[in-house]
Amino acid sequence: MQSTNETLRYRRTQILLNNAHMFWWSSIALSLLCAVTSMLITASFNAVGGAVLICLISAAGLFSIDYSRKMLKQKPFWSPFLWFAALISANAVLWGLTARNGGLCTTLAIAEAGFAGVYLVSHGRLMIAGIAPVAFIPIPFLLWNHDAVLFQVHFPLMLLIIVASWQGHRLAVRNTRTEMESERLNRLLTDNQSQLQSKIKKRTSEIEQANKRLSLEVQLRKEVNQALIQSEEQLNLAMTASGIGFWDWDILNRKVYHSDSERFFGNGDSLTEDQFSLSDHIVQEDIPAVRKAMSAHLKGQTDYYQARYRVLLPDSNQPRWLEDIGKVTERNEKNIATRMIGTRRDISKDMQLQEDLSLSSSLFNNSSEGVFVLDAHQHFRTCNRVFCQIFGRQKGELIDQPLFDVIRTEQNHRISQGMVNNGRWSGDLMAMRTDNERFPLSLTLTTIRRDDNSVSHYLGICRDQSESHRSEKEIRYLNNYDKLTGLFNRAYFHEVLRQFREHQPLQDNHYAVCVLNLDRFKSINESLGLEVGDQLLKDLAARLSNFEEPIRQIARLASDEFALVIEYEQDRDALLKTLEHLQAEITRPFLVSEHELIVTASIGVCIVQEGNIAQLLNHAIAAMNQARYQGGNNYQFYHQKLATSPLERLQLEKALRKSIANNEFSVSYQPKMNLHTGIIDSVEALVRWRHPHKGLIEPDDFIPLAEETGLISAIGEQVLNKACIEAAAWRESGFGDISISVNLSSHQIRRDDLYDVVHNALRNSQLPAEYLELELTEGMLMEDINHAQDFLNQLRSLGVRLALDDFGTGYSSLSYLKRLPIDTLKIDKSFVAEARNGQTSPIVEAVMAMSESLRLNVVAEGVETKEQLDYLEKLGCDYAQGYFISRALPASEVLTLIRHSNLQTLTQSSDSVH
Repeated sequence: MQSTNETLRYRRTQILLNNAHMFWWSSIALSLLCAVTSMLITASFNAVGGAVLICLISAAGLFSIDYSRKMLKQKPFWSPFLWFAALISANAVLWGLTARNGGLCTTLAIAEAGFAGVYLVSHGRLMIAGIAPVAFIPIPFLLWNHDAVLFQVHFPLMLLIIVASWQGHRLAVRNTRTEMESERLNRLLTDNQSQLQSKIKKRTSEIEQANKRLSLEVQLRKEVNQALIQSEEQLNLAMTASGIGFWDWDILNRKVYHSDSERFFGNGDSLTEDQFSLSDHIVQEDIPAVRKAMSAHLKGQTDYYQARYRVLLPDSNQPRWLEDIGKVTERNEKNIATRMIGTRRDISKDMQLQEDLSLSSSLFNNSSEGVFVLDAHQHFRTCNRVFCQIFGRQKGELIDQPLFDVIRTEQNHRISQGMVNNGRWSGDLMAMRTDNERFPLSLTLTTIRRDDNSVSHYLGICRDQSESHRSEKEIRYLNNYDKLTGLFNRAYFHEVLRQFREHQPLQDNHYAVCVLNLDRFKSINESLGLEVGDQLLKDLAARLSNFEEPIRQIARLASDEFALVIEYEQDRDALLKTLEHLQAEITRPFLVSEHELIVTASIGVCIVQEGNIAQLLNHAIAAMNQARYQGGNNYQFYHQKLATSPLERLQLEKALRKSIANNEFSVSYQPKMNLHTGIIDSVEALVRWRHPHKGLIEPDDFIPLAEETGLISAIGEQVLNKACIEAAAWRESGFGDISISVNLSSHQIRRDDLYDVVHNALRNSQLPAEYLELELTEGMLMEDINHAQDFLNQLRSLGVRLALDDFGTGYSSLSYLKRLPIDTLKIDKSFVAEARNGQTSPIVEAVMAMSESLRLNVVAEGVETKEQLDYLEKLGCDYAQGYFISRALPASEVLTLIRHSNLQTLTQSSDSVH
């Protein structure tokens, strides 16, 4: 509804529009009169221009009236005030200017002001806008001309008009308000009278209807009472005839009425007392169930009370089964049950029959053999689950089907003849399933006859004899095949290797036995789950199975260990090409459960010869272990040097411990070239060990033993301290800002004191933390991603930089990179090696694109040719490291190289620097 203010405004607007016609027409008439009299009396044309303007404004005012009426029809709350204010103000100004001429024009202007006070009385501001200019504009001109009209006519009349107009405005507004209030009260009175009449009429109608319903209910109740009397008599007769008893429980007075109580409880005398406890007659084990059902119904949780229980009879050892069904019929104002009525019946025979049927059904459904029943016409009536499984059909499909339409066999005539002659047939036959699969079946059919010797049903029992054959095949499969991958297992692979002994004569350098082991596969199971690990093994087995010649046999030996037999026919290049192709296929990304996994493998190869047939698998495993010790993602051929004796390993471990105690390890540095500047401004620290007797020992020969014995942590700490001290010394000697990278082992990152070790190394050497970079591998981090995130954040708090080494050879989900505070990715040399002879490396390009989106620096390892360097520089790689730049050098030599490094010299040379 419109508010009071909105309604008043609308009414005032209507009054304004109704009176505005007279105002504008009066303005036109007076302006024309002024112009005519001026020309006739004074022969002056000065007033003609003003009259024309006043007529134009008045015409615009008349147009605005019609326009305003249209707008009000569309928008009831629209106001023409601004339009009228502008036009009325302009009209009044022109009349004020006209009045300055004096004489009749001044009188007509005052008359126009009077019309404004009359016709614009509904809007005080518009009325003032129409009067004020006429009142004040002529004053200076009349004063200047010393015209007596100013004081004799103008002032008195204008003052009279202003006072009268203002009083008229107030009276008009008050009358409008009074008129509107009167109309509102009249409407309210009319509405209230209509509502009152409607309510009186409705109430009168309801009373009449209620009287009619009351009369009908009285008549209906008489009829119901008569029907109830008759129904009660019939019910008592029916209950007596059907063996059903009746009970009525007055809950508040604790009284129970029982009909035919002696038949149910065996002693009617005890039931005539006022107090009756049903629990005294119920078998003790059934009381909780009865109480639970009764309590649930009394609380309103169930619609009906129903309980089955056993009662002990006075002269019988066997309990009697009874069933009570009842319902609360009355409740008090607190919703507490006050009366309950129900029936009782003896269900002993029903329970015995139910138990017999349950036993028969259990035997029928749980039989290990197929059981079925036929009608007298040998059509299916029912069958058990095992029978449906044997023939691969649903039970609903078999009902009403003829016997030999289901059991399709060539012996149906012989079976029918046996049933006719003997009433029974038993034997073995070949049957067919729905998919026309033939299988052996053992079948027994027996005729069931009625008392008059007519056929009632046929009972059939059958057993699928192919199950035993299938079990034998499964046992044979499990003995020779891996259940997870479907490949041959270790036992079968030993049989394959045994054939080499029986193959005479054996061709040397014709076959090779390979054993491959996935690098750091254990971390996949720990970080991503066993399901992901199992699926990865399945996918890898599928890739291996898709290999064509020369791979002959593939087997899974253990968890992530596979064996292959390669027939290379003395073509060593073909064997190497096969191994490289094998490595490439393994490192191709796997997509497992939305995880993109990149895995690598350590491969050991043993050439089949006369002298090593008995040790083929052991030698291949030894070579595989050597490949794994070298960091994985490579293959190694077995050679005699791998057969290190336990005594030699013990001596080497003793020497390692002594060298650690004597601080005998040295550090060499491999430069990294900044491809943006061409300057070597970073090096990687690599450990070196010079044995007192054996001389320089390669890291591949002692690092695996150090990791196995846990000595790698002490060696890594010594390398970190020496590298920081030498880097700090270089800075003091004026060699510039040279960053140094140090590798961390998995043993080090598992230790709780790693933060303190790094902090002490920086403090003791006075090396700024931003010039130290710590390198870790994917496998280390993925062993426990949450722990890795925590300790990496601790290291970053020192100000050091963190690099991910051998990136792309691991199996981590790439989404983890966003969680880890990594600064640099180091592309593994195996991927850089793909960029040769004009070829590109998709993995290198993918890593570059990913690092750019993550804003990470990239270091390419294993750069050995200028072609590779140019390719990396074109991709926007940040750093290059490899033999083309330099091998690892002692501190003194690497300083000389840094001093003379120049990118232009390197790019113009076709050979490596060192």
